[in-house]
Amino acid sequence: MHRCPHCGSTAVQYFPVTQVKTKQRGCIGWTLWILLAICTCGLILIIPAITNSKTKSKTRVQAVCQQCGHRF
Repeated sequence: MHRCPHCGSTAVQYFPVTQVKTKQRGCIGWTLWILLAICTCGLILIIPAITNSKTKSKTRVQAVCQQCGHRF
């Protein structure tokens, strides 16, 4: 059983915490996709640029002291 480093209490609960990062295209990426769509005159090429985003998620466990509320 773990102890809270802040108050020394053993009343500690663990919770999963998920952090999500979404990376959007930059200005250069958008410009290249638009130029490519204009050059080929096709909407099929511009739709993936509008809807495309990269998502990263990371899950970790966070402990919360039930006495003082300290998270570690």
